[in-house]
Amino acid sequence: MRRHWGMIAALLAQIIVEAVPAQAAPPAKKPAVAARPAPKPAAKPVPAPAAIAPLPDTPDIRALRRAFRFGFAPYEMLRTRQLQLARIAEAGFGTGINALIPRVTLADATTREITTPNNDTLYGSAWLDLSQGPVFFTIPPLARYHSASLMSITSDVNALLGTRTVGAAGGRYAIVGPGWRGELPAGVEKVPSQSNDAWLLVRVVVNGTEDLAAAADGLTRFTLSAVAGATPLDLQVPATPDGKAFLATVNAAVARSGDDRLVARAQSFAQQGIGQAWENLTPEQQKLWDDSLPALIAELKGGLMAGGGVGGWIYPPFNMALYGDDDDLRSLVALGGLAALPRVEAIYVSARTDGEGRPLTGEKSWRLRIPGGLPVGGFWSLTMYQQEEDGRLFFVPNALDRFAVGDRSRHLRPNPDGSIELFIQNGKPSGERVVNWLPAPKGPFVLMFRAYLPGAGLLDGSVRLPPVTQDEVIP
Repeated sequence: MRRHWGMIAALLAQIIVEAVPAQAAPPAKKPAVAARPAPKPAAKPVPAPAAIAPLPDTPDIRALRRAFRFGFAPYEMLRTRQLQLARIAEAGFGTGINALIPRVTLADATTREITTPNNDTLYGSAWLDLSQGPVFFTIPPLARYHSASLMSITSDVNALLGTRTVGAAGGRYAIVGPGWRGELPAGVEKVPSQSNDAWLLVRVVVNGTEDLAAAADGLTRFTLSAVAGATPLDLQVPATPDGKAFLATVNAAVARSGDDRLVARAQSFAQQGIGQAWENLTPEQQKLWDDSLPALIAELKGGLMAGGGVGGWIYPPFNMALYGDDDDLRSLVALGGLAALPRVEAIYVSARTDGEGRPLTGEKSWRLRIPGGLPVGGFWSLTMYQQEEDGRLFFVPNALDRFAVGDRSRHLRPNPDGSIELFIQNGKPSGERVVNWLPAPKGPFVLMFRAYLPGAGLLDGSVRLPPVTQDEVIP
């Protein structure tokens, strides 16, 4: 069984950001954590895509854009579901529905299948089908940061369980769909999902490479089991859809959801084809979808990092992961950061420029002072990403295998006031600066600051990060 779990985790490692039939999942033995393998050669950079002409500003295009942004997150949710479950099926372990699959290795510079990976947590992923009954979920007693986010088919977070809600005590839960009525065993807490199809994503912090085995042990003690079957979904969800594939996927997501409010919202886009069979659309409607989709998707790229921010830092909106009717934000996040957490659980702050608006690039050297005593209840980290020509973000290969630094980095040397001066550059700095060095690529890069369990100052904006500043080049 240990070897089987390792095989599945390896398959899913290519997909999880930061899923055996629909029966109770078999108990997993704790996987041994192997020594770090030899680094793989980095994949060749992806060539820049051809330029896409902007869409005209017409009433038809504006209406189509609203319909597209309503449907894009459900589309991406079902596409991600398909990718993860396909890898489980390929390994011969059934459908993968209602089973929690752990990933027991941290991402590194060879992890290039997903954009913006983190180097802080292990993940467990489960795609749920609640149409036939509850799925039972157990969080073990765990004295380290952990969270389990339950996302509906629209990618909204319906529930967050873990350190913030139960501390280290753990708990027993029944995740139920919108139409479920019934009694639960004593001591089991009901967790409603907005839709029958849902994604459960577990995060467990790793406090350095020497802590990996202990973190993996904690992750594999989370359990998930279902008492009923699942509703089959016969659907192909391509990475680059045409109009027919896009509408078929969105329509399936809405129809399966069991969410009356989502169904009602979908009806408001019926004139644009939502809820309609492709064959029932006019040739003009079909052509409009096919011709416009590439540009509609291109409009979402980089949208989360648009604007000047504060001191070069872009802070997340207050309704992150709790979108309601905000299809613009929901679709932007679905492309650039699917499975993001709400601000109350984690704040993600990014920078592409310094405080004066100059682009961050490894051609220069930079400094960043992280204040001491930040109001963070979990942990914080600062991650370096190199930006590819197509806009995707990946770790930077370096001799130290240092992709991020944070409050768990034992090598960092703080100032007397508790602040930490970080040196951000491509070349290895001289002298003692190397201990506070965050390696940068030669070209453009993006910094991502993550704060888990942020305190009031970060939540209300009274605490801000200092700007990145340009430093002299250190030979």
